[in-house]
Amino acid sequence: MFEKNILLVDDQQDILELMSDYLEAAGYSIYTASNSDEAITILNKSLVDIILLDVMMPGEDGFSLCKKIREFSTTPILFLSAREGDIDKIRGLTIGADDYITKSSNPAEVVARVNAIHRRQLFNVEDSIEHRGGSGAVHIDHSSMEIYILGNKVDMSINEFRLFSYLYSNVGNVLSYDQILQKVWKDDYYDPQIIRVYITKLRDKLAEYNHILKLKNIRTLGYRLIMVTDDEQ
Repeated sequence: MFEKNILLVDDQQDILELMSDYLEAAGYSIYTASNSDEAITILNKSLVDIILLDVMMPGEDGFSLCKKIREFSTTPILFLSAREGDIDKIRGLTIGADDYITKSSNPAEVVARVNAIHRRQLFNVEDSIEHRGGSGAVHIDHSSMEIYILGNKVDMSINEFRLFSYLYSNVGNVLSYDQILQKVWKDDYYDPQIIRVYITKLRDKLAEYNHILKLKNIRTLGYRLIMVTDDEQ
């Protein structure tokens, strides 16, 4: 069972206090850090379920800290930043964050995003799904959150795993952007751009298995994962 422990990392004391008040009211326990070193110390000593991370901090910035955390942890990371440009959002998601929200947003929306991440952690899925096609096999083990293709383990982040699992459980079907957001991210707040970022990541990881699986973009509709044997070429 997941707890509700959150690490807030921000060099602005007023932000730490404001978000602590809102998140504690929502039932979360809070750890706070004002820089990268303090954050790493807390992560090494305490059980943290979700990280809210600022980008612009003295010393090591949030992007660098995110990459460092991803070297040893899959704990969900939500960037809470004053930077509002799409480039920063895409960069944050690309380096391993699960979401990105600006500080100009209502604190209640930040809590809603955190709640959505927490619900995904608690999401109960089938123990395993197996489908064989073409000249190989795909195996998804939900209990260990591992994916094997042709007997090879394919390393994926939590969100990559959930996205691939959903696409694969609907192999051959076109899934709309809204369907993917609702099923994988389970929240209306997410920018559809997050799907494009994670689809790109999946394509990179599935590239060597294109003779078995193909992930197609169906213009204006969504995405479709197909087995080679299902492909009408």
